[in-house]
Amino acid sequence: MEKDKSLVNKKSKHEKIEKEKILLLIIVLFIIIIDQGIKLYVTKIQEIQVIPNILKFSVIQNTKPAYGIGSGSTFMYILTNLVVLSVIFKFMTTQNEYVDTKLKVFLCFILAGGISNIIDRLIRGYVVEFIDFRQIINLPIFNIADLFTLVGWVSIAAIFAVFTINEWREKKH
Repeated sequence: MEKDKSLVNKKSKHEKIEKEKILLLIIVLFIIIIDQGIKLYVTKIQEIQVIPNILKFSVIQNTKPAYGIGSGSTFMYILTNLVVLSVIFKFMTTQNEYVDTKLKVFLCFILAGGISNIIDRLIRGYVVEFIDFRQIINLPIFNIADLFTLVGWVSIAAIFAVFTINEWREKKH
């Protein structure tokens, strides 16, 4: 009876992990499809006012690294991103039981954003940037992949900051 209960618990845990993996894969694919789909659309129209005097989609070809900052070769950009994405993927798969779902979702945001921008570089030789708020604030033009990558990194930093603060408070008492 005890063995049966243990076997059921293992099977249930395994099924939960498999469902989580499928959910995470869906998140990554969804972000890539949305980003690539919008890029296909905006490259045909080049420019459109989305919210007058606030947001427009203005297509630019970004051959530089992250957010148009710096310069470098497409090969080096792709190689660097593949290394970073591989480390994230390896971390998620080898540390699965130690990483909570929330952190995995934010890591998936980074993976999806990186993969989508690598797709651009491989297919076009540049990244399509189009989200343009320059009418109201001096920001670089960016895309959906950049947005998810940024949200992922900022969220992970916030999670680690909260964890560190809580650990510090516990040690203080």
